[in-house]
Amino acid sequence: QGAATTCYVALHPDTKRVSGKYFAGCNEATPTSVARDAELAKRLWAFSEELVENRSK
Repeated sequence: QGAATTCYVALHPDTKRVSGKYFAGCNEATPTSVARDAELAKRLWAFSEELVENRSK
């Protein structure tokens, strides 16, 4: 059950040309406001870069 949505999107013919969409419960869905927050995404990206940079030293 945990992989149902992933399998659906990967294998169902109706989703063959779908790209860049969010799915939940085997249906296209709207991501939460947090997931759509561009400023938060920038902060997460910068934080991730710091972690990778510090790890490679």
